[in-house]
Amino acid sequence: MLIKIESFYGDSLLSGKVSSIGQLKHRVMTVVADCDIQDFISVFCARYSYDIYPYDESIQVDYVIDLDTYLVYKPVY
Repeated sequence: MLIKIESFYGDSLLSGKVSSIGQLKHRVMTVVADCDIQDFISVFCARYSYDIYPYDESIQVDYVIDLDTYLVYKPVY
């Protein structure tokens, strides 16, 4: 599963396993509560075994995490 992270600090792509959007939202809010937004990606990836890839806007993702508004959603292409 590919996830795009949108943030004031830059966009990233993550790859990992998740079973539902509800589970992903829970994971995001748990990490946000535990660390600064600047450290979100590294903490999230370490805690849930996700891999980080360079951002490429041409890649279609399964979910988007917007760290500026704390939204998690499935994009429509």
